[in-house]
Amino acid sequence: MPIFIAALLLFSQVVSAKTLPATHFQITHTFIDEMVNQHHFDKAELHFIFSKVDLILVDKKTSKIKKKSKPKKTMSWDKYKRLFITQKRIDNGIEFWKKNLKTLKRAEKKFNIPQEIIVAILGIETNYGHNQGKHPTLETLARLSFGKHRRKKFYQKELKEFLLMSRDNNLPPLSIKGSYAGALGYAQFISSSYRYYAVDFDGDKKVDLFSSPADAIGSIANYFDKHQWHDFGPYARPITLTKSQLKYAKSSTNKPKKNAQYWRTKGFSIDSDINNKTKLAFIKLPQDNTTETWLTFWNFYVLTRYNHDNRYAMTAVQLSNKLKQQFNQTQP
Repeated sequence: MPIFIAALLLFSQVVSAKTLPATHFQITHTFIDEMVNQHHFDKAELHFIFSKVDLILVDKKTSKIKKKSKPKKTMSWDKYKRLFITQKRIDNGIEFWKKNLKTLKRAEKKFNIPQEIIVAILGIETNYGHNQGKHPTLETLARLSFGKHRRKKFYQKELKEFLLMSRDNNLPPLSIKGSYAGALGYAQFISSSYRYYAVDFDGDKKVDLFSSPADAIGSIANYFDKHQWHDFGPYARPITLTKSQLKYAKSSTNKPKKNAQYWRTKGFSIDSDINNKTKLAFIKLPQDNTTETWLTFWNFYVLTRYNHDNRYAMTAVQLSNKLKQQFNQTQP
């Protein structure tokens, strides 16, 4: 029997609905059987866990679906960055940096990821661990997995990874809370990232992104290292493009594929200090009254592996610069 929670979220339905335990639905039992057969979970235990998770059943006979409204306009770059690059977030970041300086230095030495980038990511994601999310993760992932969400296959995979992650780390799945999309802990890793990239960096033989800032610091550094971060490489430079060149600047993620020599032959004004072999890409960041255009390097692309939004990556770059500048001013 299908569950229509995703449709509720996406299309603002006015419905007659009631909640029922997830075990009321055949799709849950099918999922449980897969986890038992493929990953050797205890069937009775999973049945008990999912009986505590509520899903929404929609009465199709009385539901009325409103016409799909126009999609909201994407937030402009200038408004987006103002949400995250604030003096309070910088001050909180400096406090976090000082408190965890030894760990950040150790992560930088081991993974060659700049300390300020790690601090900036933690600041953007959870304000240094203070806002990790209050949504029950198992219920969140079950609703997204078993409904009609356009990415239900992705969330089904994450639900499997969540249960495996919980078992691997001896965590009670019903007690775990995270974001509205199932991201977890200081670093807001999705469950698959938690399993594959999170590390025990405080040496207590546990991988704990919920209460260990050291594990969060090491895990973020490991994540970027595993995504082929170029040691202390550059991120981006502003660049002025002609009207005909603007077609090469993307609003979405743009992976550097062509080198500087190639772009120079195309007439781009690439700074002379950039080696001909350096691969570059171009992005645009629309503001309310203008559009910024940037030349980007490999490490900027790696930042978009954490979050695919160019605004996110550029916020991480600019916040990290401000954090580093202010942190250096506090050092003797």
